Amino acid sequence: MSENLLEVNDLRVYYTLDRPTWFAPAQTVYAVDGVSFSVRRGTAFGLVGESGCGKSTTALATLRLIEPTSGSIRLDKTELTTLGSHALRSMRQRMQIIFQDPYSSLNPRSRVADIIEEPMILLTGMREPERRQRVDELIRRVGLRPEQKRLFPHQFSGGQRQRIGIARALAARPELVVCDEPVSALDVAIQAQILNLLAELRHDLGLTYLFISHDLAVVQHLCEALAVMYLGKIVEQGDRRAVFSQPLHPYTHALLSAEPAKDPALRQSSRRVALQGDPPSPINPPSGCRFHTRCPYAEARCRQELPSLREVAPGHAVACHLVRVEGGKIISPVSMPATVMQFHRDAVPTSRGG
Repeated sequence: MSENLLEVNDLRVYYTLDRPTWFAPAQTVYAVDGVSFSVRRGTAFGLVGESGCGKSTTALATLRLIEPTSGSIRLDKTELTTLGSHALRSMRQRMQIIFQDPYSSLNPRSRVADIIEEPMILLTGMREPERRQRVDELIRRVGLRPEQKRLFPHQFSGGQRQRIGIARALAARPELVVCDEPVSALDVAIQAQILNLLAELRHDLGLTYLFISHDLAVVQHLCEALAVMYLGKIVEQGDRRAVFSQPLHPYTHALLSAEPAKDPALRQSSRRVALQGDPPSPINPPSGCRFHTRCPYAEARCRQELPSLREVAPGHAVACHLVRVEGGKIISPVSMPATVMQFHRDAVPTSRGG
């Protein structure tokens, strides 16, 4: 059995836009442009970045909910990109998704029991008594009451709807669950409850998560490793402790500096980085490093030559020309005290409400 459940290599997703006029040139959106990562079995891997960086597109392409332009996606050594519709359908049982919006991702005309049971009908050979027993088990696991299975989605709060979405994702007993910003639409207190639930389910069921988020604190709480994306590319990748304690890429440093510190003294001493301007358009990405238009450290080489993602320490890779290793020490244009982002394993609210 392979240590990695999911392996993505040189994934690209390009869209061709409709021509505004007959004579206008066709435009291509480079949504994901050469992304590679692997997720170890039983762990959670985070993809983080600003809105529009390509992280959700990467997640959807990984499940082939949208078709990749090129690249390799392997789930436990099965190449997904070459599977036909019938073979792909049989693989759906092993990989499921929790969507971002709990209000639009549930069928408003179906009762909760039917919503959770549907993946079992479509993807498994379970008989009706077994399916009903499984529905009851999942209702209990996600913290809902048995009698609520007869209700419709509009009768639930946002947090409760997301619990229903989680139960539906687990119905067919998948190995890989893609979490596409599953708490971004929820209140902060409810976010903590859902994150605790996801952590508990991963531990109890041996799940593997690909977790998409723009919130670094959420990724830090749940994921063992992460990759930072910018304009369709990964700019830094590594295990949680390495990236949060020693960010190497200027973009990662800017994201971390924007996180509020719990300690008032750190709020005064932490060096904040305010990025200027907006990210460039993925239709016409800049030459060289895609971050150079907003990077305060950019040099001529950065504007001309695209940096490769290279490992500078065991389990820590960065795509930046200005990061180098000298005498066993990593030299980076940025530095941040490890205390700016506190590593927290403190308990957060575990109430079943919301």
